[in-house]
Amino acid sequence: MNNINLNVQVRNTIGNGSANRLRNSGYIPGIVYGKDMEPTPIQIKNTDLFHTLKNYGQSTVYSITLNEQNIPAVIQDIQVDPIKREFLHVDLHRVSLDEEREAEVPVKIVGKSKHERNGAVFNQQLSHITVKGLPQDIPEYIQVNISDMEIGECLKIGDLVLPDNLEIINDSNEIIGSLTPSKPITEDLNLKDDTPANAVPIIGNDERETNAT
Repeated sequence: MNNINLNVQVRNTIGNGSANRLRNSGYIPGIVYGKDMEPTPIQIKNTDLFHTLKNYGQSTVYSITLNEQNIPAVIQDIQVDPIKREFLHVDLHRVSLDEEREAEVPVKIVGKSKHERNGAVFNQQLSHITVKGLPQDIPEYIQVNISDMEIGECLKIGDLVLPDNLEIINDSNEIIGSLTPSKPITEDLNLKDDTPANAVPIIGNDERETNAT
């Protein structure tokens, strides 16, 4: 089991008023639920949750202590204020280390194609993929090196190589990203202009006849 501790406290009061008071005092209300346990309201220090997510990510298995019992849990969901970007609520899911689970894992792009040095751009279309495995085998992120990509090439789910203990749930043809030129490629059509250099342009269709005298 991953021995990364996440400090939580049992929350004895519930309701919107209590939750707002918690947030104002620097704590985030939450709940722990899962197999063979009653849902338990908790609170987590805001700074602890922020640094935990920054350092270990959301798919990591954490060790939490409830009623003097160590429980393996993952951060299942986080509610964030859409304007202030502050944590509002967190759900922790108790997991069994012997049962596989599905989880969304970030895709981390590393490396730089030789074409990027000349202005090409890697356009990432898929930021997360869904994998299945034992909780302790699910990585914080999946790293993909694009150093050998060519312009016009697409990186697909089927191109990823993961350990045997992980299964990718996404369709193998789903596109993660592609390498495109920074400027559109235009063809040199070698069009020849047969217009004489001293020709006078005709404006409109007004033809006038001149009568000789």
